[in-house]
Amino acid sequence: MRIWTFAAAALLVPALASAQGERSSWFGLTWSMAGTTGTTKDFVSDYSLRGIGLEWRQLRGNKSYGLSLGWNAMNQEALETSSLPSIDLTGFQFRYINAYSILATGHAYLGQSGSARPFLGIKAGTYYMNRRVDVGLWTVSDNSWHLGVAPEVGFVVPLRQSYGSEAFYTAFRYNYAFKAGDTPTQSFYTIDIGIATRR
Repeated sequence: MRIWTFAAAALLVPALASAQGERSSWFGLTWSMAGTTGTTKDFVSDYSLRGIGLEWRQLRGNKSYGLSLGWNAMNQEALETSSLPSIDLTGFQFRYINAYSILATGHAYLGQSGSARPFLGIKAGTYYMNRRVDVGLWTVSDNSWHLGVAPEVGFVVPLRQSYGSEAFYTAFRYNYAFKAGDTPTQSFYTIDIGIATRR
């Protein structure tokens, strides 16, 4: 009986180790910088260094699926007239956009596991956009939920050659939130720099 037990263990341990190596989880934290495009740039055109992202990916071979949470704050000071849905404002303006995203993700990785490798991805889900204009004592704001997509390209570099290792990664993502009600489409790109750990 003991012989059969040892034989079964000898067969199962390598199989479990192999399965574990093929499937693992990635947890990432990124500093996210953003620039606006399209109609969003008409509202705020300055580049922003304020943003953060959290990401979970379930890796399977050279592909992964997961969830991404993000926040980007963009602002601009300007002296001009702005037309908003309810009012026209003229004066020295402080404009703000806070963009929050909750996105499902899918990625494909090129190259060999354990080495520096590029990846391609697509993210899709919802964006919550808060836009605000302050002029003197007046404040006008609107909030809207949008469905959106975000293609992404990036690069990951392992920091340790072992299972459960950390990695540096960077990504460029174009965020496109579809029109929602009276709020036009919102678009901006992000450059993310972060660290990830795999378990």
